Amino acid sequence: MRLRAAAPDTALLALSATEVWATRSFGGPVALFFACLGTAALPARHRFPLTAFATTLPALALGYIWFSPMGTLYEISAGRPGRLPARGPRTAPEGTGPERWLPFGAVPARSALIGGCALVAGVVSFIPWPFRDPVGWALSDTILAVMLSALLAVAPTALGLLASSRRELAGRLDELAASRERERSLAAEQAVVRERTRLAREMHDTVAHHLSLIAVQSGALEVTAEGPRAQAAAGAVRELSRDALDELRRMVGLLRLPVADGQDLAAGPGLAGIPALVAAAGPRTHGELAGAADGDAPPAEVQHAAYRIVQEALTNVRKHAPGARTRVLVRRSDGVLLVEVRNGPGGQAPPSALPSGGHGLAGLRERAVQLGGDFDALPASSGGFLVRARLPVGPPAETG
Repeated sequence: MRLRAAAPDTALLALSATEVWATRSFGGPVALFFACLGTAALPARHRFPLTAFATTLPALALGYIWFSPMGTLYEISAGRPGRLPARGPRTAPEGTGPERWLPFGAVPARSALIGGCALVAGVVSFIPWPFRDPVGWALSDTILAVMLSALLAVAPTALGLLASSRRELAGRLDELAASRERERSLAAEQAVVRERTRLAREMHDTVAHHLSLIAVQSGALEVTAEGPRAQAAAGAVRELSRDALDELRRMVGLLRLPVADGQDLAAGPGLAGIPALVAAAGPRTHGELAGAADGDAPPAEVQHAAYRIVQEALTNVRKHAPGARTRVLVRRSDGVLLVEVRNGPGGQAPPSALPSGGHGLAGLRERAVQLGGDFDALPASSGGFLVRARLPVGPPAETG
């Protein structure tokens, strides 16, 4: 890329040096000196374009040197950012008519500077130096001299203005593309916000309503039930419905937060809540949770995913294999949190079919994949079912 950018400068310098060598005997030692000086000023034209241009004018007047003044004039017209002023000290007053009738003070300083440099180059090229050979002022010779001087001044100026316009157009196109990208991002964010708000509203208006009714009815049943077993069952239903309501309210609150709020939507129950799930699953469910929190605590999203995997797996056991012996294993090893729920054949007949969308295991697999882990759900060799997930958590911290 640097070689490509330096190629035009190298080519111009080589052409100017070749021109100096080819015309070295035309104007004498003084003209040769200024020709060499103009060529030597070319590398400085990027940082000091006006100084370089002024340095090339004596060579243009004394000899037959064109490339160095044309190169510096092109650089002035191209107008690299930060090198030349962009506007004059005054702006055009309102109601002054077409732009071509504006006074000189209202013309942008950059335009006035470019036009002035082009005019100076044309005049210096046209007016003969007094100490050079006599110049004929015949009409044809004068016309040719005027045309040559105009070409020398206008051509690099026009090319420089074209390069400046292309650079400005490219910048505007980049800004337009960035603006469109921001608009698309904003539109997508607004769509997400609208969808999250809709989901939060539907969850609150439907699920929360039914859970509230369940909690109220189970509370009334606990008071009026006869016998300790019925009261305990009604109390368990009431507690479960209250827990479900609390989690639902938390999720509705998170869904109503702005997308850019930076809140962790995965925050929720973690490893500390898994023993309660195991205990609530019944006496035939056993947990092996030692070592899961050794070293640094796993990230909150990993803990939450592990909790949801155990919760969903135990729910499926109660639905499809009630009374089955179940073993829950949560263990951290080699930078991976292993979550495994294995159950044997059901000891009782499954209850009447409960509503199910069939998305539970698919959702667990998505959780594991999003965290960079893997997920398996398959029949066990003993006739039951196995749910296993490996979630990366990083190496445990060394303890001294």
